[in-house]
Amino acid sequence: MDKRIINLREEIDKIDEKIITLLKSRMDISKKVGELKAALHIPVEDKGREDEIIQRLGELANGHLKEEQLIRIFTGVFKSSKQIQK
Repeated sequence: MDKRIINLREEIDKIDEKIITLLKSRMDISKKVGELKAALHIPVEDKGREDEIIQRLGELANGHLKEEQLIRIFTGVFKSSKQIQK
């Protein structure tokens, strides 16, 4: 395998590790949000919030990711967050 590909894959692996660390933090916070929602009798599902997140992330992506890509990526994140909130 070409050394350049190996080096780039190693960079991707490091980024993936950072993504996992960030997702773990996100899930920890989601659990706290779920506890507050339960105490306040607020439903877990908040489609408006999900739409706001996609809109904000689309602006941050600045054309590097299309809205459809963000939706595909974050649908799983949202689903996991809702599961942990229950």
